[in-house]
Amino acid sequence: MNKTIFRQLHLWLSVPLGLILVLMCLSGAILIFERDFGHIGQAEVKNEGFQPLPMDSILTSAVGYLDGKNEIVGVTIYPDAGHAYKVMLAKPAMAAIWVNQYTGEVIGKYERSEIFKLASAAHRRLFGKSKSEGAYGAKTGKLIVGIATIGLFLIIVTGFIVWWPKNGNWHNKFVISSKHDSYRLWYDIHCVGGVISSLVLAICIFTGLTWSFGWYRTALYSTFGSEVAKSSRHKTPAENFSAWETAYQTVATDNGDKEIRLYQGEADVVLAGVGNQQALDTYVFDAETGKINHIERYTDKIRSNHIKGWIYTLHVGTWLGWVSRIFYLICVIIGATLPITGYYLWIKRLCRKRK
Repeated sequence: MNKTIFRQLHLWLSVPLGLILVLMCLSGAILIFERDFGHIGQAEVKNEGFQPLPMDSILTSAVGYLDGKNEIVGVTIYPDAGHAYKVMLAKPAMAAIWVNQYTGEVIGKYERSEIFKLASAAHRRLFGKSKSEGAYGAKTGKLIVGIATIGLFLIIVTGFIVWWPKNGNWHNKFVISSKHDSYRLWYDIHCVGGVISSLVLAICIFTGLTWSFGWYRTALYSTFGSEVAKSSRHKTPAENFSAWETAYQTVATDNGDKEIRLYQGEADVVLAGVGNQQALDTYVFDAETGKINHIERYTDKIRSNHIKGWIYTLHVGTWLGWVSRIFYLICVIIGATLPITGYYLWIKRLCRKRK
């Protein structure tokens, strides 16, 4: 196989897209841990042996804080006794307040940390404004990110072909030599790092493109024999808080060690564990009495629901808890170094040719 063509494709795709790929990898590395560290400093409470107040008391306290300027659409109860309840609001998008479940005191607004805001803007829209900030989707930024993602896939494929050993000499292909000049050292680091990180980067590419292109999203779901999953937006204002309390007590009896999200007429239990991190059991309850009418188990939900959850889980690397997240972190950081080492090798070759 003549590798010259693939080597040239690898180079001339990497040169214009390299800096964008560095930005995407570094921002993605930050976002991996948003769920773990995004609430630090905002939602800590001390229980000091007390039991949480009834749900209707907590929500009534939140309504008083809002003073008619907003409406409650949901509340998240965390299994950690030291984590405040997150009361979701109707507007704007992602708006919420933290409520101390032991005192009913509103301890502050939910604020996405600046580092995660910046990382999200870079990773999804190339710093374009989001819809909640007054722009409509930052189409140009999303398009550039999508094109760069496709380019990254081609870079990985061509790089893999160039790296592939001719005579099955696999051992030498994974050796980083320090016995030669600096060019050879960085060349080995570039090649070995690219191979090690390629699987995770490929997974992130195949899943990430669903947020960039509607045609790709439709094609991916169709591959698994499903229609595109519908967005689950809970925007119905809360009514009859006593019914929420009744429903919550019933759901929490069997799921006290899990995260529970209450909405008008519905309670979602986050199953977590190993696998799909968006797997939910849904309890549908009577909005007047709080009586559970039926339970929709995750295993019984439609295929598109499963696919949507797996796309997100595989993209952010949470499918095996901290083990997979740390592995993803290592791989995407290596991925961020590949364009830098690639630029170095390219410039070094140009200088050698001039000499």
